[in-house]
Amino acid sequence: MLPEIRNMLKRSRLALLTTYIALWLGVALAAQAGEPEAYAVEFQVTLEPARLGASVTITVDRGELLKHINFQNRNASISEIKATGSLREKDGRVFWDLPSGRSTLSYFVRIPHERSPGKYDAIINGDWAIFRGDDIVPAMQTGEAKGEYSVSTLAFVLPEGWSSVQTGWPRVQDNTFRIDNPERLFDRPTGWMIAGKIGTRNTVRSGTSITVAAPMGQNYQRMDALVFLRFVWREIDKAFVTTPERLLVVGAADPMWRGGLSASNSLFLHADRPLVSENGTSSLVHELTHMVTRISGVETATSNDDWIAEGIAEFYSFELLYRAHGISKSRRSRIIRDLARWGADVEHLRQGRSSGAITARAVVLLDQLDQEIRQRSKDKYSIDDVTRQLMTLRKVSLADLREATEKLIGDKIDTLDSPLLR
Repeated sequence: MLPEIRNMLKRSRLALLTTYIALWLGVALAAQAGEPEAYAVEFQVTLEPARLGASVTITVDRGELLKHINFQNRNASISEIKATGSLREKDGRVFWDLPSGRSTLSYFVRIPHERSPGKYDAIINGDWAIFRGDDIVPAMQTGEAKGEYSVSTLAFVLPEGWSSVQTGWPRVQDNTFRIDNPERLFDRPTGWMIAGKIGTRNTVRSGTSITVAAPMGQNYQRMDALVFLRFVWREIDKAFVTTPERLLVVGAADPMWRGGLSASNSLFLHADRPLVSENGTSSLVHELTHMVTRISGVETATSNDDWIAEGIAEFYSFELLYRAHGISKSRRSRIIRDLARWGADVEHLRQGRSSGAITARAVVLLDQLDQEIRQRSKDKYSIDDVTRQLMTLRKVSLADLREATEKLIGDKIDTLDSPLLR
């Protein structure tokens, strides 16, 4: 073995050993202090193209800290379920009561999922697989003792000939990733993932590690996307301030669904989607805004504020290009006029999911709100300040939008008194 390869392997093993030593020391110190303790969770995913799915094993080292787990399996996509301890299924849910000490749960999950006829948002074939963490590890309700929390890793076993796997999580060693979500006690792998015979391009901007990955042999312009992100990232960072440590952009051609979909640390964009459309908006920046802000609209029995999330994402899809000097002021004005014509027949924004016309009209209203904020604050504030406040809430309503704006410029906001919002 060459000396440089031997030294690289030693460093990798040392990094993994350091992680486990830190975990052991943390558990020991927490126990002495009487504070919440950590338990280790290992997710192992063996991808099986011939079976169109994956075998998943979840191993927990301390069942006395994580007492039980349950998750939904109504469509029976999960099969071959086995576990140490007590396991039962009822009304489409799986219930697992863990014994003390080390325990495991294993199952097989089918990966392909049609979002529309013939178009998939999760797929596995002989050469590659694209899916989200939720496709292989469903959302789980857990019962911890005294608020104890997990320290989780995700490891992949790849078919012979597959080169690598990419996720939005930091890589610990080879095909093992560290899963850390400070908002949850139970860290579960989520976000877009791609594995197989894939090509990747990487860069770092303002502290964010960016990876663009797609299957080999497909017409996905990885370098184009990477250069585009480098070009616009400074404006993303300035507008939202809080940006992720990692970003994975996954792309592929048919039979994947022809659109863009975001997750908490990653996004998918079909190979046929242009970086900038002829109307001046960018699907990539639209989905990136969803990913960074993580804003979604509150839905009630009488109203739906999805227009806020979609309107913000579409507004920034061209606004950030304008700020980066990628489009001119006159073209920006033309984009607003075109969106106004598209949404001209919309009478109410707070209805159902935000369709194209509703989103277009929402963008025009948000642009007017931006102008009012800038005028009344004498350019001290802008729509960016409102967006950053909404980012702390995540799930937002018209009342939240109004309150965030009033904090900046006071009450009686003309734009938000529109008949569109009544």
